[in-house]
Amino acid sequence: MRPERESHPRMAVLQTAAFLLRHPANCFHILASIWYTKLNMRTRLIGIICLLIFSAFLSGCSLNIFGKKSGVQITSNPQAEVTVNGQSNGKTPYYTESLKSGEYTIRLTPIDPELQPWETKTTLSAGHLTIVDRQFGKTQDQSSSFTLSFEKLSNKNSTEVSIISNPSNVSVAVDKAPIGFSNRPIENISAGDHSFDFVAPGYQDKRIQARVYAGMRLVINITMAAAPIVPTPTPTPLATPSGTLTATPTPTIKTVITPLPKQSTSSALLVKPYVEILPTPLNNTLRVRAEASVGADEVAKVNTGDKFPYKDMETAGWYYIEYLKDQWGYVSSQYAKLVK
Repeated sequence: MRPERESHPRMAVLQTAAFLLRHPANCFHILASIWYTKLNMRTRLIGIICLLIFSAFLSGCSLNIFGKKSGVQITSNPQAEVTVNGQSNGKTPYYTESLKSGEYTIRLTPIDPELQPWETKTTLSAGHLTIVDRQFGKTQDQSSSFTLSFEKLSNKNSTEVSIISNPSNVSVAVDKAPIGFSNRPIENISAGDHSFDFVAPGYQDKRIQARVYAGMRLVINITMAAAPIVPTPTPTPLATPSGTLTATPTPTIKTVITPLPKQSTSSALLVKPYVEILPTPLNNTLRVRAEASVGADEVAKVNTGDKFPYKDMETAGWYYIEYLKDQWGYVSSQYAKLVK
């Protein structure tokens, strides 16, 4: 028989390290075996150092190198084909939780060929669901959209909401309480579910429900749809046998507020203080509301350049004006100035 080959001490260390790669949970037993094996002190130290290095390496590999996945929910009306980073992903509604974090290009192509496709870029954050919604209109101006995405803050206990809007500087209310205008951060908002109302002259009001997380910045990117111009219906009279006229019944419709007639009176004839209406993004009209809130009822529309008596009601962001004799309402201070 051939004699059994004697193992070299350093070879034993290498074999031990290889075993550790296959069985990382046995580190303690391996170290003990090196110490009690009949090896000299120098060889023992070399073996222990090697094992510590391998252990550190293995402990790093035991982490999830891909981190948490990101999710995205995409909805539209009407239904549309979904393309993410150039790859087709079926039709809306679309939902997935298996994407890596990072920036994505999302393109929606309506099933209706008469409607125009829409494309947006958004950032997916690990462990959070990004929301994308598109409401297709006959034209781009009549369409609306919004995305809800998240960005990590340096302070894990802080909260923040960033609002990017088109048009810019729309009136914003959080939980029906006015907080100012878009395109500026909302800080120290409580974590949890909130409602966000967006109002701008000449555009359809929009409300979005969203959740705020501690340590994250909620980014709301919203495009508002232009308000439709609806003509005021007039009843059609019908002749009756008795010779009297009766109006045909008309369906109940939402009240349409038409702008007041353009003023011809010079501001020199108006006693100060008074409020002058500034240019607005669309139609050069400004809504007058019953209360100092974007969610309050609309009572009138006034024109750019018109001037109205003013009464100080201590309402931040709003002016209280007499738009008709003995009829008062609130207008946004963003599109009006106080002349004292």
